[in-house]
Amino acid sequence: MARDYTKDIEKKYAEEAMERKAKARIQADASTTALKVFKHYVKRKPLVKQVICKKCGKVFKTNRNTELCFDCEKKGK
Repeated sequence: MARDYTKDIEKKYAEEAMERKAKARIQADASTTALKVFKHYVKRKPLVKQVICKKCGKVFKTNRNTELCFDCEKKGK
């Protein structure tokens, strides 16, 4: 007569799955707490801003700290 091992195997896999879930929760909570706090409480500045040229009044977008558009910068040099 052959013995049925399915119940024993299912019980073993269920215990292993519970262990993995417990380890994953502990690890994720401990390592990502600082990241979660940073993400929700620190506001980032946008990289691209809209600027109005001081010479010609043209509206353009740039990531540099400048008050002149690209055309006026070329003409001034």
